Amino acid sequence: MLVAIGKRVVVDRFRPASQHHFWDTEWITRLGLSVAVARGAHLREPPERRLNILVPVRGNKVSRHGAEVALALARAGASAVTALYVMGTVGLGAAQRRLRRPTRSRRHEETILKDIVELADRYDTRIRTAVRVDIAPEDAILRQARLGRYDLIVMGVGRPAGETLYFGKIAAAVLENSQHSILFVSS
Repeated sequence: MLVAIGKRVVVDRFRPASQHHFWDTEWITRLGLSVAVARGAHLREPPERRLNILVPVRGNKVSRHGAEVALALARAGASAVTALYVMGTVGLGAAQRRLRRPTRSRRHEETILKDIVELADRYDTRIRTAVRVDIAPEDAILRQARLGRYDLIVMGVGRPAGETLYFGKIAAAVLENSQHSILFVSS
């Protein structure tokens, strides 16, 4: 497992403690912060086979950055990638749900996924797409990861403010409930 948080140590389970590195907060801020959480087989040893990567996308810069990292990982390891877009109406009132009910064209979702597919083409990497409707984003991500037998979930997340490392409720729910390895990519 590799973890980088502020001025804390970067820990790599596969290296002796003497080879762990300390990172300066300013340097991490310039580069962006990524937090990897190894689970399952990844706890015992690094993956030796290609990964099956799930990357949730929302059409913003943060999720696009997560998709770029997922595609770079996939290209390096000849891995499979699926981009998941969730159109959630859970928690909305009846009038709001009617306004957000899926249409035949689904132009917005198609535009977002088309952008990710074009990005994958630039990385010379194949990508599958999936859309889930009427489900909370965290539930859709967890369900898709389980049913698709993904090894790794790569999530673009906003940069945390303050001393506490918190990437939001969706990321927190995925972290708490997923049995899959996760890579949070903050830009």
